[in-house]
Amino acid sequence: MSDEYALLQQRIRERAYVLWEEAGSPENDGQRFWQAARIAIDQEEAKLDKEVADSFPASDPPSSSVVTGATGEHAAAAENAADASSAAGVDATKRNAK
Repeated sequence: MSDEYALLQQRIRERAYVLWEEAGSPENDGQRFWQAARIAIDQEEAKLDKEVADSFPASDPPSSSVVTGATGEHAAAAENAADASSAAGVDATKRNAK
């Protein structure tokens, strides 16, 4: 069992216990509180993921963007490389025609 999984299970266990106590500690209803705790934690995690996704720092752009492209290569460098290979192809064609 991974540490991350163990920590998640502990968070769910603690949340379920709080919910169970708040409901008056009913007997034979543990599964309901476990599911409620799991859902609440999933919703909190989804909200945090969305907030983090919307807040990339300027020094760490998403891997696929106008600035870096999908490969992480700067767009201007990729264009220069493409232009150079095109020019080389044109020169070779002219040489072969002579």
